Amino acid sequence: MAKFISVAQLKGGAGKSTVVTNLVAALSQEFHTGLIDADMPQGTSARWAAIRQTQQSNTPAFEVLTASSVNELALAAERLESECDVVVIDLPPRSLKYLREVLPYSDLVVMPLTASAADVWATEQLMEAIREGKRTSKRLKARLVWNRLRTSKATEQFLADTAGLLRAKELESRLGQRTAYVEALGRGLSVLEWSDAKASAEFAIFYQELKQQLKLD
Repeated sequence: MAKFISVAQLKGGAGKSTVVTNLVAALSQEFHTGLIDADMPQGTSARWAAIRQTQQSNTPAFEVLTASSVNELALAAERLESECDVVVIDLPPRSLKYLREVLPYSDLVVMPLTASAADVWATEQLMEAIREGKRTSKRLKARLVWNRLRTSKATEQFLADTAGLLRAKELESRLGQRTAYVEALGRGLSVLEWSDAKASAEFAIFYQELKQQLKLD
């Protein structure tokens, strides 16, 4: 049975699909991995996967499905559950309906957010839905990851001031605002395969922390 990672954020611009694509690339190096892009019609993750599979022939293959409705998402998850070791779902923004669909079979919900009040407000709504889901799912975990961070005293102060507001556990690893993520995505790559050593190092730490959360060997 596959383990499911759902990447969710109600507000756009938090770097959700960037986290998804880099995560899928890393997981596929070790596990039979599936990707479900439910953020349609934008389809950033699916588009990245198509480029990767046609232009980066030396990278491991993985399963790719898209879902344009809650019913399609349920069918895609059912199909990949028996085929894969781990499945990553890119959920659409501005929709709790899709999140509630995946909570019963998600092992981990990853919530990227930037250092902005709007992201924090959106995440508060996400956490309300997740707390409801935890009442019926003992395996469900949820973790915040700070994304697209700029190194500054103002950013550190914002994170410190926000720490207790969200009532959610944070991953220790953080991801910065780096052009490497944009450049790698456009070529069907991950930052682990890119030339930016800092981006590669920070994402490697994030990836290892995520594997520990899921107890992936």
